[in-house]
Amino acid sequence: MSSGAFGGARGVGSRPPEKGIFPLDHFGECKQLAREYLACLRSNDAEASNCKELSRKYLECRMERDLMAKQDLTELGLPSNSSPQQQHPQQQQQQQQQQSAQQDRAPPDQRR
Repeated sequence: MSSGAFGGARGVGSRPPEKGIFPLDHFGECKQLAREYLACLRSNDAEASNCKELSRKYLECRMERDLMAKQDLTELGLPSNSSPQQQHPQQQQQQQQQQSAQQDRAPPDQRR
């Protein structure tokens, strides 16, 4: 019996990926969204539920550019459109802080 590079048997129990193959993003069309999603995961201790909106945007980008098969996002466990009621409280707080910071940077006559 032959063994693999790390001592395991070759070819035993191998299966194709569940979703099949898909093209890599060679031109970096969705690279910025992927980076934002990974940064969100890092800042939220890998809690993916806090980053669902970025995940949704990344998957939509891949689908729009034919980098993956088009599929309903609800089948992938994501809401089709994220509303404030569907967002995690920490994500809502981050959005409020961003909006506040944007208002602080606005000229005084344009502030609310």
